Amino acid sequence: MIPLNSWAQLLMEHCGDPRGSGGSGGQAQSVWVWRCDTVRLHPTLEQEELLQSVGDATARLINMENYRRRQRFFEGKGIDYSWKSAWERRHGEYVEIYKLLGSANFHEVTRAIGEMWRSFASMLKAKRKGKLEPWQQVRPPGYRKREGQRLPIIFVRFDNYKVDLQRRVLRLGYWNVELSFSGKPRWLVKPGAEQGRLTITYDPVKRRWYAHVSVRARLERERDSGLKAGIDLGREILTAAAVEDGHALLYRGGVLKSDYFYFEKRIAEIDKTMSDLGSEEVDRDVLRAERRRLYSRMKRGRDQTFANLAAHLARKCSELNVGIVFVGYPRNIARDRAGKGNTNMWGYRELVQRLATTLENYGIAAFAVPEDGTSKVCARHGCRVVRKPRGLVKCPCGHVMQSDINAALNILRRGAQLLKCEVELPERVKVLSFTPTPNRVIERKRKKRKPHSPTLKAG
Repeated sequence: MIPLNSWAQLLMEHCGDPRGSGGSGGQAQSVWVWRCDTVRLHPTLEQEELLQSVGDATARLINMENYRRRQRFFEGKGIDYSWKSAWERRHGEYVEIYKLLGSANFHEVTRAIGEMWRSFASMLKAKRKGKLEPWQQVRPPGYRKREGQRLPIIFVRFDNYKVDLQRRVLRLGYWNVELSFSGKPRWLVKPGAEQGRLTITYDPVKRRWYAHVSVRARLERERDSGLKAGIDLGREILTAAAVEDGHALLYRGGVLKSDYFYFEKRIAEIDKTMSDLGSEEVDRDVLRAERRRLYSRMKRGRDQTFANLAAHLARKCSELNVGIVFVGYPRNIARDRAGKGNTNMWGYRELVQRLATTLENYGIAAFAVPEDGTSKVCARHGCRVVRKPRGLVKCPCGHVMQSDINAALNILRRGAQLLKCEVELPERVKVLSFTPTPNRVIERKRKKRKPHSPTLKAG
């Protein structure tokens, strides 16, 4: 069992106290977390030229430094995860970039490069100890480019920029420019919030600039006790949550699945046209741009669907007074990529991270629990179940249950055992069904049954 957010770590520190308050006796708790506010920039032509030159120089610095460190690693000379090794070259081979970025921002880039390689070193250490899952592949940091072109990116230190929320202006100190932006920062307006590193990126598909402001914010909660819930992830039923008080939430993946197959068909048509040697009149650059646009739309739609699902599920769990959530995660998958017919079609890692972060915002602890065998065993009696049509399972003892809810209840019981707390499974389950979309979450209403009227026989 792995804690997925700060509240889960706090709960583990209190010796596995089964209460959602983590043993605080009903007192208010708080944790400091890092969040990100993203806004869209609207630079002028002169400002866009500046952003392009600075972003290209930063990407060039990242590529050169990663190339040097990769060569060192592959030659068996160890991992260089220090930011000072790049900082010491600021008056040598990186002198032009140093002048363009300035001392503070060049220092921030070197710190970011050091963080990449430090994360790679920690992943290698975890792999040697056998703590990684089979699908987790450890690779050294790569290059900041796509299709042979560098992707511009800008890092600004926390004390070298200012966000004016009244004028909606982002001021960059070293370059002395003010960039207007649109969007509503969520975390920066919180009381006591502290701004961190600013990252400016460029989307080549939309041709837009975005600013990502990292914010250190404080989360508080006051929960005397809380129920526990289990979550099972799937493909037809994207998420199934079962609470110990008898409530169950089903989120169907029909819309997400139809979007996936639609974009897959459109992209396949473009690939077929590009591979046809007889179609010489076709402008392949236009087709490549359209292909990138379709991939971007598919990913944005999936990410927004995950965000709407996680927000709706966290809100429902908060209304039901849920304090602890156990998320089942498949450990026997070989990879974590989307693909037709794959049990990991929607990228479970991204969905789990989204759920953990959103539940953390609502003061709910989230744990990752292995889900091996949870769909084959009855949650009430522990015997092997038989698969039936329409997603049902039948227990030899006589009762029938929805398969994903049965798996969620098994995950709930397994998580409670690992956390060493008591849980009582409900005798009856009240199921609420929802359909998440990129725009909103649609609640599926039950059809009202017509009253039975006896038929009159002719005399």
